[in-house]
Amino acid sequence: MPELLYIFLVLLLVPAWIAGRAYGLRLPRKESTSELARHYFHGINFLLNEQPDQAIDTFIRSVDVTPHTLETHLTLGNLMRQRGEVDRAIRVHQNLLSRPSLNQQQIGQAHLELGRDFLKAGLLDRAERLFLDLVEDTASDLRQESLRHLVQIYRDEQEWEKAIRAASMMQKNVFGGANNSLAIEQAHFCCELAERCMAKGGYLDARRHLKVALQFNKNSARANILWGDLEMSAHNFQEALKRYRLVPHQEPDRLPEVLERVRCCYLDDKDGLLKQLGVWMEMYPGTGVLQALSEAICKKDGEEAAALFLGESLQKKPSIKGLIALLDIRVRHSQGMVRDNLSLLMDVLASLARIQPNYRCLQCGFKAAHLHWLCPQCQCWETIKPIQGLESE
Repeated sequence: MPELLYIFLVLLLVPAWIAGRAYGLRLPRKESTSELARHYFHGINFLLNEQPDQAIDTFIRSVDVTPHTLETHLTLGNLMRQRGEVDRAIRVHQNLLSRPSLNQQQIGQAHLELGRDFLKAGLLDRAERLFLDLVEDTASDLRQESLRHLVQIYRDEQEWEKAIRAASMMQKNVFGGANNSLAIEQAHFCCELAERCMAKGGYLDARRHLKVALQFNKNSARANILWGDLEMSAHNFQEALKRYRLVPHQEPDRLPEVLERVRCCYLDDKDGLLKQLGVWMEMYPGTGVLQALSEAICKKDGEEAAALFLGESLQKKPSIKGLIALLDIRVRHSQGMVRDNLSLLMDVLASLARIQPNYRCLQCGFKAAHLHWLCPQCQCWETIKPIQGLESE
C-alpha cells in the first residue's frame, strides 16, 4: 500500500481509538485500557509491515462501534471500496451490522454502504436486497439514495420495467441535481422496451412504449427515431417523415442519424428531398448533411453540379469527408497520372477518416465509431455526440 495510505489510516485510527477509549471508560469493558492500546499498536505495526488485512482485523477488534467511532468505521470502509479493495470494505461494514450498539438510523447507513460494496463487487442480487430493504422505510433519509442505486442495478441488468418503477418512486427534484435527468432516463428505458418489442415484431407494444417515452421526455429524439422506424416498416413514409423531421428540432446533433432514413422516405421525390436537405444545410450545417445533399444533387443534376456544390461548401467549411466525396467525383472524370494521384490521395484520406472516432462523450471523453445512447464508460445518457471539426462532422 502507498505511504500516503499508511499516513491516512494512522491519522484515521488515532482519533477513533481515542474516542473508543473515552467512550469505553464510561461503560463496563471486558478488556482493559492497556489491552486496547496493545491491539491498537499491533494494528499500526501491521500497516507498516504492509499487512492491511491483519491491520483491519485489529482495528475492528480494538475500536468499539459507538456513535463516536461510527464515522471512522464508515470512512475506512469507503476508502477500501474506492481503492478497489471491496472484500475489505465488506468486512468493515459487515462488522458494523453485527454490533448491537447502533440505532436504527446507523444500521440503515451501514446497510447502504454494504449495498454499495456489493454493487462495486458486481454482486447485484445481494446489493438489490439491501437497497429494497431501505426503500421500504418511506420516512428514511436513505430511501432516495437506495432508489437511485436500484435504478442503476436494473439498468445494468436490462430489467427496464423495474427500472421505470424504481425511478417513478423517486423525487424528481433530487435526482442527479437536475429536474429533468430522471425523465430523460425513464424515456430511454421505454425506448429500450420499444426496441425489444420491435425486434420480436410486437409493433403495437412498441408504439405504446414510445408514447410513454414521449410523456416522460417530449424532446426525446430517440423515441421519434424509433417511431419513424415503426412507420417505415409499415410503409407509412409520410408519417415516418413527420417523426424524423422532429429530430433536428429536438437534438440537432442527432440529424446525421436520420439522413439515410429521410432519403428513403422521399422515394422518387428528388425535388422534395433537395428542398428538405437544403433547409437543413442552412440550419444545421455539417458533413453528414453536406454528403447527403451532394448525393441528391448528383442524382438530379449530375456529377458536375454536385462537384461544384462540394467545392463551394468546402471553401466555407473544410472537412475530410467532404473532400473525399469531391475527390470521388473527380477521380471518375480523370485519366492517366492525374487519376492515379487523385485516387491515391482519396485512399489516404479515407484511411485517415476510418481510424478517427466519430463520436465523443462530453462527460468523460469516451470515443466511439458509432452512436451509443448510454455511454459505456461513465454510464450517462445522451452525452455521446458527433465530433465536430475538420476530421469528422
